[in-house]
Amino acid sequence: MEINEDILKGLLYASHHLEGQLIFPITNTPIYENTPRYTAVDALALISIEHSASLRFLIAHAKCNTSAFALFRLQYEALVKSLWAFYVASDEQLDLIVGELSEERAERNNKELPPISKMLQQLEAKNTPAHSAVQQLIEFKDISWKALNSYVHSGLHAVKRSMHGYSPELIFPIIRQSNNLMYLAAYTLAIITGNKSVIDGVSLTRRKFKDCLQLD
Repeated sequence: MEINEDILKGLLYASHHLEGQLIFPITNTPIYENTPRYTAVDALALISIEHSASLRFLIAHAKCNTSAFALFRLQYEALVKSLWAFYVASDEQLDLIVGELSEERAERNNKELPPISKMLQQLEAKNTPAHSAVQQLIEFKDISWKALNSYVHSGLHAVKRSMHGYSPELIFPIIRQSNNLMYLAAYTLAIITGNKSVIDGVSLTRRKFKDCLQLD
């Protein structure tokens, strides 16, 4: 399929509705446990979804594509941290994520929490119920991480694309991949509600909007 501006606009429009249908039942359902673990998962997954919404806004309305591509990495990192907080993090590590904001805790957060690559290794070793999603995240990182770093740190990819522009063929898969991450974040949020109807609703929305996603 040849990707043109009209197809790109259609994907952006459908992605906006995908987000709404994923988020509405979740935001109206409380989390199952008011604990540091569930609170951390909730906050990080919502941050990931916020990055996804911002990415699409920057592409659709501001034409700030370089900034949007940089946000894609932040969206990915927030999702990985959310899964890691759910399945791996110790109580002490959770305190560094959701404890009271202080200079000391912020410094320890930066120094003591593992990097994304280590979080992925620990998630893989844990063989959690999210194992399939973790494998997808690892595969994605292996393929795309260097390019995403370039956008975050104003490297060659960012400079060249800023100079020569972003074609619809380049933007289209990024939006769909971002939607994949948004779905995984929404599913994680559904899980922590403990509400089966919410979980099933998120899964149904994924099937309804499968054309918005990069992977089936």
